[in-house]
Amino acid sequence: MSRLEWNDSLRMDVEPIDSQHKELIRIANGLINAVSLGRDTRTLENVIRRLREYTVFHFHEEEALMERLRYDKRGEHALEHLRLKENVKNCQRLIYRKEELTPEAVLDFMKHWLLHHILESDLQFARFVHRRRRQGLQDAPPAFDGS
Repeated sequence: MSRLEWNDSLRMDVEPIDSQHKELIRIANGLINAVSLGRDTRTLENVIRRLREYTVFHFHEEEALMERLRYDKRGEHALEHLRLKENVKNCQRLIYRKEELTPEAVLDFMKHWLLHHILESDLQFARFVHRRRRQGLQDAPPAFDGS
């Protein structure tokens, strides 16, 4: 079964966001793995609950950073986060209703939901953060240390 892989194209060079994205990918791969192995409903519920909880935490952290830096597109980004959280809830509903989820459907969902968001919206925010750093503003977060 395919997995989501972290690579340099996903790297924002902004902490703690890069570390949180890695954790989201790890949790998403856990869900893909659980579905592909045919795990019981309780296991799937636990994994999707963890994904949902960590998503809420991550989006809160990211939006707080956007607010602190006065990112001009933070409203649009927050609306995208809202839609993404709703998508995770819908996936959770499928599991609760015991509707069949295929590993391929979960992988496609995660690729679109997580990777597309990072590659599009989050990297746009990263460019904004990098401009702030170049301007010497003290409120810009530290760079990713590569580990």
